Amino acid sequence: MEKTQNRKGRKRLMTILFSLLSVIVVLFAIGVIANIYAITPTKGENIASYDNPKSALLVIDLQNDITHGKQYGDTAGFVESVNRAIAMAEENGMEILYIRTEYTNPIMQLLAGGMFKPGTDGSEFDNRLKLVNDNIFSKSIGDSFSNAAFENYLVSKEVSSLYIVGADAAGCVLRTAQGGRNRDYNVTIIKDAVISAASGSKMKQVEEQYANIGIKAASLHEAIPLHT
Repeated sequence: MEKTQNRKGRKRLMTILFSLLSVIVVLFAIGVIANIYAITPTKGENIASYDNPKSALLVIDLQNDITHGKQYGDTAGFVESVNRAIAMAEENGMEILYIRTEYTNPIMQLLAGGMFKPGTDGSEFDNRLKLVNDNIFSKSIGDSFSNAAFENYLVSKEVSSLYIVGADAAGCVLRTAQGGRNRDYNVTIIKDAVISAASGSKMKQVEEQYANIGIKAASLHEAIPLHT
């Protein structure tokens, strides 16, 4: 009787362990798939050849989870540079769009450690950020073009040139730039108004990616003032 009970106990234990292992494998697979999805730039139709093409400044992820996070340290100078870019773009009549990351999917929230959860202080824009309009668009992956309303707005304003500031130069800034190039936009990264947690060697690879697909990198004063 005792041996039978021991066998049943071991069987139950093995069943529990197998179930836990299955859950771990499934969660790992979901994490891998979600990560691939998040870093894959979108594709779309090439923009038209406009008679009077416009320029737009994209301000990406100036949110508290980024600007007050530990990975970037003191961001005061970075936010100030972004604000200078916004002021110069506004002075030159450029379209200015603000993009922020929001994770409504519970799995994405879990994988992100609670960052970018709608309604939290961390998901809000940094209160030091210069907001000049309500052209605000949300995204749930790196590429801002994943939001159809964002893409439609650019098309409606006949924008052909994008100038990008924000975070992260090796993440959402890069993915949005790739999404823009996939649609034949002229894309310039304003290099003194972006931030990255990537190391020097990693950033060198990112800069090579920029160059390989026709993304320009320029200082703020080289990029703006611009024709509009």
